[in-house]
Amino acid sequence: MSLAIFALMFTCFVDVMGQGLAFPIFAALLMQPNGGFLPPGVSQSQGALLYGVAIGTFFLTWFFGSIYVSRLSDSIGRKRGILICLIGAIAGYAIAAVALISHNYSLLVISRGITGFTAGAQPIAAAAMIDLAKSDRESARNLGLTTVGMSFGLVVGPIIGGLFSDQDLLGRLASSHLPFVIGGLLCFVGLMLVFFGFEDVKTELNPMDANPLVVFKLLADALNRDSVRRVSTAFFPYMLCVLGLYVFVSANLSTRFGYGATGSSVGMFLMGVGLIASSSVLVEPLNARFSKRAIMASCTVLFCCCVTAFLLVPSGPLALAIMLPSGALHGVGYPTMLTGFSESVSKEEQGWVMGFATSLFTLAAAIVSFLGGQLMTSVGPEAPFRFAIACGGVAIIALAANWKNAPNLNKVIS
Repeated sequence: MSLAIFALMFTCFVDVMGQGLAFPIFAALLMQPNGGFLPPGVSQSQGALLYGVAIGTFFLTWFFGSIYVSRLSDSIGRKRGILICLIGAIAGYAIAAVALISHNYSLLVISRGITGFTAGAQPIAAAAMIDLAKSDRESARNLGLTTVGMSFGLVVGPIIGGLFSDQDLLGRLASSHLPFVIGGLLCFVGLMLVFFGFEDVKTELNPMDANPLVVFKLLADALNRDSVRRVSTAFFPYMLCVLGLYVFVSANLSTRFGYGATGSSVGMFLMGVGLIASSSVLVEPLNARFSKRAIMASCTVLFCCCVTAFLLVPSGPLALAIMLPSGALHGVGYPTMLTGFSESVSKEEQGWVMGFATSLFTLAAAIVSFLGGQLMTSVGPEAPFRFAIACGGVAIIALAANWKNAPNLNKVIS
């Protein structure tokens, strides 16, 4: 493996690491009555709403930043785009640490907004992986490696968050802000790797309007293309389904079984392990044997079964165990969807389309976060998961209706 590929994988690792690091800590601080971050008297339902706002702010700003910074990378180069994202991540981690030390919820939300807007490194790295590929098969393999890096982020993030915030394990050294300090340091390592180890392969740069409102024009342009729209109709509800589980698994484990940051981290850790195993081993051979339509239909149905089982199991360990196959299914489904997006546009537009795919993902995550917090408050803790199952059903309908006559979605990669 070249240093450039490793630098891009590490970029994906630190880009996703912050989610697995932050979610369990936020769930413990905002959802537990004795979390110690919120003032006394704040109810669990109010805590669920505040949790949804903190997580939703991250994804909402990521929605705007992902497509803008990714499209910007087509104009200023992949390397500069990734460096901008990593510098923003370091700043966001620093502000989050200060917010947790000072028990300032507003500052915590601001930190998530900054981190979110510059969280577009993963789609730029995916576009750079495609730039480095010499064939369709190699593109699928490289996108699988992108998911491997993301998966390691899902695995290591919860370990950092659970280990370094748990005083039962580390004593007085542990604190809620220490994981964010470590996360910032790892982002600095990633910045150094990209700066010294990666050089752009794509040298023909496209001009771009610097106005941030160009995001809405880029979204409209993407949805006006039949090939991109076909993929999007299934990708968006599929991501709503996956994120319904992913965003609220820590909150559910906290309220349902009384798990703190360490216990909730185990669930995200297992999901990351499943992602690593499937994305590194199964993506290329499955895409070489089956069509994207068949793969996505199978993954979506089985993922809905996992969400249903998560709701029905009576014990915490069983609920945690379900996260392993859930991650494995998404480890196949996500890069398969990205390959579909990649093949729907020209070689010169890979950064743009990867940014568009991530913008749909982040928009879905923002909707799930804000709506899920409201549903937990008004309906109950199972509501976000029932919403996820319903969205999975919509994705299956879209696969059947809109992918049926699409050649690139029904072909097998040779």
